[in-house]
Amino acid sequence: MGMENYNPPQEPWLVILYQDDHIMVVNKPSGLLSVPGRLEEHKDSVMTRIQRDYPQAESVHRLDMATSGVIVVALTKAAERELKRQFREREPKKQYVARVWGHPSPRRRSGGSAADLRLAKPPETESLLRNG
Repeated sequence: MGMENYNPPQEPWLVILYQDDHIMVVNKPSGLLSVPGRLEEHKDSVMTRIQRDYPQAESVHRLDMATSGVIVVALTKAAERELKRQFREREPKKQYVARVWGHPSPRRRSGGSAADLRLAKPPETESLLRNG
């Protein structure tokens, strides 16, 4: 997904998963920038959408444009400092999940390569949102 044809999703505009006086947690869809790009046509982003209603909001981490997932945004300076500290010290536990479909191609006998794909049940996990 290159930037040459940036066409971010418009619906849903922004899905807020959690919000209090200090933070906002949103679901970033694939195809939308986390923060605005340098060019005018790349300004639409999670942060520009949030800052329309919360001009004081600050980004504390990012996801790649092609990645969908949860983004935490600071709504106060104190929350920004604490969240940036947590991300700098790698305290948040991140989990990446890939959705795949189809069947792997059969191994080619000459000149090709193949990956040993082992299928396993994903570990049982839980999400944790730390407050304070």
